[in-house]
Amino acid sequence: MKKILAFALMLTAAVVLAACDSRPVLRILNWGEYINDAVVDRFEEEFGYRVIVDVADSNEAFYSKIKSGTTAYDIVIPSDYMIEKMQEENMLIELDYSLLPNRDNVTYMSGVDQIFDSMTATTLTRTSETVDFTKYAVPYFWGTFGIIYNNRIAGLETALETHGWGAYFDPSKAPAGVRRGMYDVPQFAYAAAMLYLDQNVNAFSQSLLDQAEDAIDQANFVEWGDDSLKRNVEAGNLDMALVYTGDYLDRLYIQLDEGKTLSEVQAEFNIYVPEDTFVFADMMVIPNTSKNVDRAHEFINFMLDPENVALNAEVVGYAAALVEAYDLIMENLTSDDEWYKNWALANQTYYNKNAVLSVAPLTALNPSDIDKINTMIDNVRS
Repeated sequence: MKKILAFALMLTAAVVLAACDSRPVLRILNWGEYINDAVVDRFEEEFGYRVIVDVADSNEAFYSKIKSGTTAYDIVIPSDYMIEKMQEENMLIELDYSLLPNRDNVTYMSGVDQIFDSMTATTLTRTSETVDFTKYAVPYFWGTFGIIYNNRIAGLETALETHGWGAYFDPSKAPAGVRRGMYDVPQFAYAAAMLYLDQNVNAFSQSLLDQAEDAIDQANFVEWGDDSLKRNVEAGNLDMALVYTGDYLDRLYIQLDEGKTLSEVQAEFNIYVPEDTFVFADMMVIPNTSKNVDRAHEFINFMLDPENVALNAEVVGYAAALVEAYDLIMENLTSDDEWYKNWALANQTYYNKNAVLSVAPLTALNPSDIDKINTMIDNVRS
């Protein structure tokens, strides 16, 4: 009861302090666990704003919150395919690059440029319109999808390295009794099944849908989750699951904080990233409902500073989008601080700047196709 009372008093104090805070507000809609509080503090101190960060748990939630207009967010950070959809529906404003001078001093990672190109290509195919998405979006983080796995299960690592997606979907190609988890986003599950079937992640037909249903049913996923997947594999309560590669890095950093080395963590749980996986880029965009467009540009320009990007990556775990930020992280390979040294080594291992990637981001599928995929997933799970 004392704890409840103390919490109530703290909450009251926080509300009173917020009410007394006269600083201009910048309101951001972001993913959970996706910003370093030190970055927010640095921005608030430099610009004199109060940053309010709300959270959405899916691209669809980003869309719904902006579409409803209930809250006037100044910056939102959805993924590539949802940005395509928002741009098509005139929900975004074009960026004013005269307010983003830091853009002139940085280079996007090769994979990020490829994602921009892919967004333009898929939009052209779907709408016959050529869109330069760099006019609307600045990358925040990007990365691959992979299969996080429990390395305490004998033979599982070898099975993944030998059979790739086959070990994930086909029980006969992995150790018996392996418990599989799937990300609770139907389009992700469908895309992974497409890769298992050696198909384009954005291809759709009734025949492919039926084959995807068979593959997902065969895998017998015991958990459909989000952040719970990485935690359960880490804890040994699940044996493998589709996750963002950054999800693995997030848990890795926590283990490094506790004093383990990269190799010690890998011996317990690791991530396998197939060569034919799909990728994502979460990007900062300004919705046309923003009430503070200039402040939004100031934040985006702030996040085009390599030092701020590296500071953000230090906690979040996803891949820095700027070459200059990546290079700053790599300087820690010779650090005397074991945490920073292992952090750089992890980035070198999982986000190597020199890796040759053939990126495959998801695109905004036809709404009727999305409905069919959702129904298929519901059928498998029921």
